[in-house]
Amino acid sequence: MSSPRAVVFDLDNTLALAFEHLSARTAKGLSQLLELIPVAVMSGATIERMEEYVLPTLPSDAKLANLYLFPNTGASCYVWKKGEWQRAYHHAFTREEFDAAVAAVSEGIEKTGIVEGAPQWGERIVARENQITFAGIGVDAPADKKRAWDPDRAKRAKLKAFLDEKLAGFDFDIRVSSRTAIDITKTGINKALGVRWLAKHLGVEPKDMLFVGDDLKPHGNDAVVIPTGIQIRETSGPEETAAIIEELIGASDPT
Repeated sequence: MSSPRAVVFDLDNTLALAFEHLSARTAKGLSQLLELIPVAVMSGATIERMEEYVLPTLPSDAKLANLYLFPNTGASCYVWKKGEWQRAYHHAFTREEFDAAVAAVSEGIEKTGIVEGAPQWGERIVARENQITFAGIGVDAPADKKRAWDPDRAKRAKLKAFLDEKLAGFDFDIRVSSRTAIDITKTGINKALGVRWLAKHLGVEPKDMLFVGDDLKPHGNDAVVIPTGIQIRETSGPEETAAIIEELIGASDPT
């Protein structure tokens, strides 16, 4: 694997567990890597979650001009300009698309019965203007409960099949993601879009960049980036990711 000219990281179960701050080790490593090459965080998480769990962990002198944030599975991109985060692009649902997706998820939860008797921590449907997310046992569920709820994705497969049929008339991508989620975005609005945008913005080829994620296996929620030609590296979780960052620093540092 050649030394990348930019690195893209998934967030949940890659840089940190969902709804947890980056570790001190990871935050320090990211800051050091930002001094050397552009870095992106690309996730189904909202920009608000990145602002709460990622950005505050970075040192005050971190080189934010080299950091790119792609929330909502790449449906938006934020760049640091003039001392603030500014949106570089944004793809939103129409009102018809938004209403149809929310209604279908609500109906699907009831008809499939996949959450019957399941505990719930927080909202099960997170509706944003560019992504609708089903969170099986709630967005605030503890990490261990998320891991245990649908490890083989069989529960979510039932709901996805319902959504695929119910929303067949719309141009949607419907993806099983993370530990308990299903994400709905407009067709083609995904992490691959983010990778291609970043490559063009930086003036490099996707093959010259690296994507680090926890779910790069076939049909995994990170696997959509593979056809872009980007280099890939799967991680077992935040601890291994911290080690990967340190390895990248060593490989990229000209000294």
